[in-house]
Amino acid sequence: MSVQKDDNGAPLTRSQEIMRLAFRDQEERFEKKREQWGPVWKDAFSALQHLSSTQGDDVVSHPSHYTSHPSGIEAIELTRHHDFLTGNVLKYLLRAPYKGSEVQDLKKAAQYLTWAIEEAESKEAK
Repeated sequence: MSVQKDDNGAPLTRSQEIMRLAFRDQEERFEKKREQWGPVWKDAFSALQHLSSTQGDDVVSHPSHYTSHPSGIEAIELTRHHDFLTGNVLKYLLRAPYKGSEVQDLKKAAQYLTWAIEEAESKEAK
């Protein structure tokens, strides 16, 4: 009987041998599962890559109107430097000509601007 060795070449202790035997069956089962599921995961990943490359426009996190401004700057890059109300005014103004109804977005910007003015007036009155 040959002496089993660990990854560093040292002989295994009796408890290490027992542990290796105890987990051998589990390792074999895991290996079979990896062999079975490997192609499935590969196909799923490939399909996902194909789907994202054919859509061309991520309508959730990066729709085309986010960078339609001639500067190419996304509104979020500007809005993150302002408070919520002012940031939304900027966002709706910058995106208005490039998505849906321009009038609707201009009205949204006006509403946020009204709220920002009311908030500023309230602070000044104190």
